[in-house]
Amino acid sequence: MAISRRQRLIGLGVLYLTLPLLVLLLLSWLDRPYDVPGDYRVQATDWARSFSEVPPDEGWSPTSEGWPDGRRDGEPFTSIWYRFEVPQSVPTPVLYIAYGYGNFDVWQDGQRVFRTGEAVQPLHYNHSSISVPLIDSAIGSSVFVRLTRQASAGRFGFVYIAPAELAKRDAEEQAFIQQQMPTTVLPVMLSFAVVVGAMFLMRPRERHYGWYALTIALWAGHSIHNMAESIPFSHFWFFSLNHLLLNWLLAELFFINRYFAIAAPRLERFCAWVCILLGIVHLTIASQAIDSLKFEGYFFNYYAVLEVWYLVLAIIVSARYFTAVRRQLNFDSASLWLASGIVIIVGFRDFLYAILPPGSLPGSVFYLQYVATIPLLLFGIQLIRRFARDAYTAELRNEELNQLVEERTAALESTYRKLSEEERKRALAEERSRLMRDMHDGLGGQLVHALALSEQVDDEDLQRSLRLALDDLRLIVDSLSPSANSLQDLMASYRHRVSRLLQRTGFNVDWYIGDETDNVKLKPNEALSVLRIVQEAVTNAVRHSGGDVLSISVKQLADGLQLTVRDNGEGMPESVVERGLRNMKVRASELGAGLNIRSEPGDTTITMYLPLSGVAPAS
Repeated sequence: MAISRRQRLIGLGVLYLTLPLLVLLLLSWLDRPYDVPGDYRVQATDWARSFSEVPPDEGWSPTSEGWPDGRRDGEPFTSIWYRFEVPQSVPTPVLYIAYGYGNFDVWQDGQRVFRTGEAVQPLHYNHSSISVPLIDSAIGSSVFVRLTRQASAGRFGFVYIAPAELAKRDAEEQAFIQQQMPTTVLPVMLSFAVVVGAMFLMRPRERHYGWYALTIALWAGHSIHNMAESIPFSHFWFFSLNHLLLNWLLAELFFINRYFAIAAPRLERFCAWVCILLGIVHLTIASQAIDSLKFEGYFFNYYAVLEVWYLVLAIIVSARYFTAVRRQLNFDSASLWLASGIVIIVGFRDFLYAILPPGSLPGSVFYLQYVATIPLLLFGIQLIRRFARDAYTAELRNEELNQLVEERTAALESTYRKLSEEERKRALAEERSRLMRDMHDGLGGQLVHALALSEQVDDEDLQRSLRLALDDLRLIVDSLSPSANSLQDLMASYRHRVSRLLQRTGFNVDWYIGDETDNVKLKPNEALSVLRIVQEAVTNAVRHSGGDVLSISVKQLADGLQLTVRDNGEGMPESVVERGLRNMKVRASELGAGLNIRSEPGDTTITMYLPLSGVAPAS
């Protein structure tokens, strides 16, 4: 049964709500609780606020639950000392701090046993679990731990004094989650930013490539910032830069609208102005080295407001994805909408993880640095796939265009050749017409006048010669005539001209000119040769055969033309046969035709066979 569009949207909605929870469960399982048993956890401690470089002698306050951060409103930096004893029941004790984020200094028996960096600005920030071997002989002695941090940035997980073997195994697992995984993902994201950025440079009109490259570059910068231990400049500018890098969500909003062709200029302007105003406030706070603003006697943490805004911006981005799903329900829009839901839920979890005391939520790290890469990498894969598909389509279109250009060029060349040939034929036809007029009006008229004069002096030999010359001229004129453009027309003209002559000589003529010969064209020289062969055969029959029946036929065979002249006379003398055969064979060879003469009493037959390859079919 086919699934309707409404059912698909409902199914995606269920996935949108449940898939983030499944991802959180998976991440919590990967970042499972520490292998170090809870019996080794430090439960009670003393603490003191002091900027002393060595453990202070006074100002200590006891606590039985949690690890107070000692933070005061409006104070930019905090330095806190913690004090606790090494249990006597722990062999080869190790101080293990799960996810220590800040600058740590560890003392035991009056001497420093570990430090992440000097407690001077800019501070060195640790981003992973800390494992510090303690002095075995100092069991029961006090251990001092100092945490120096910017007031709004610094925390640590549970603190253990555990056997070295347990602490080492757990520290390795935490190092894989907190350091190796982000370090592995980061080069992939930067590679995507470079590749898609290059695509944008190749296709600057397709701006969604540029917005994607900016989005993933900002997120990569945010990830690098979170992994940086050595801070190159002031803490406040450094952490301000980190929050400003969260504008990758704004860049993603612009990217989505252009990728899915969603017009939302008012929404884009609103979100852009909010980010600009918050950025101005952010820079103001950073320039004053504070992390809170005082309003009507109350301090309020600006960074909490900023994080809430970015959470709202993430919801807006997810809504844009949903708009794309409603407009065009396909794999691209659906998968990215689901991924955006995961980012929102995980981002909200990280927000709670940052403001709640350690241990309130499972896990030891912020999960957004892993999850946010999912939609970004999905987008990168889809963009590269779209770019490759567009490139392939463009290549096919270029090939089709080249083929079309070649076909049009060939057609133009063919048309040009035809036009040139027609022009040449027209020029030849005009020249032939001119020659025909000149011969007919000039030479022909002179021969007719000469023939009339010869009849007055009664000179038969002269009259015969003039008639032969006049007949030959008419043959030439017929062969040049544009109207006689086929063998059938040529023979019809010849028949019309010789019919009265043959009747005066007493011959009954049987003409057969096949209709198929109308499809055969002869060049002027070929037409003249055929006419002269026919005329030679007819003249010999009239003069020497003594017969009274003459048969002239032209027909087309399977692969050639056959022309036959036959009479019923007594046969021609040997000398006439040899001379006629010689003259006609010369003309036949010029045509590429075969000629046969058979003469005997009662039947003289002259047959010429002209292959079709020697002539051109009529167009």
